[in-house]
Amino acid sequence: MKKGEMLSKMLVIATNAHAGSFDRGGNPYILHPLKVMYKLKTDDEELNCIAVGHDVIEDTDVTFEDLRHAGMTERIIEGIRALTKMPGQTYEEYKAGVFASVDAMMVKKEDLRTNSDLRRLKGVTEKDIARTAKYQVFY
Repeated sequence: MKKGEMLSKMLVIATNAHAGSFDRGGNPYILHPLKVMYKLKTDDEELNCIAVGHDVIEDTDVTFEDLRHAGMTERIIEGIRALTKMPGQTYEEYKAGVFASVDAMMVKKEDLRTNSDLRRLKGVTEKDIARTAKYQVFY
């Protein structure tokens, strides 16, 4: 693929997959992975694709096979796999998978920073504070 083509495809996949979904602050969900990508501050197209697609498997009907058919590289697929909490997987197993991938760690760091920003919420509950504390430990 030409430079930028994979990222363009991933942007379409993620935008379509998250269409109609909103974050806890009431904003279109797609803004979250875009913020994560932006905060990486990299020209690495595959890493940007991992950031944009980091929630598509866990939160939508997109499959790894869909990503493969769209032309995503194995690096992108494996990065997203490491960032996807799979059914039956414990939180500790999930974290170990993230820590086993440099790409996943870089994306997860920005994901956690974005998710820990309580300013994005309409109102802060005890549950939000507990979740943020959990994210800070992971970070």
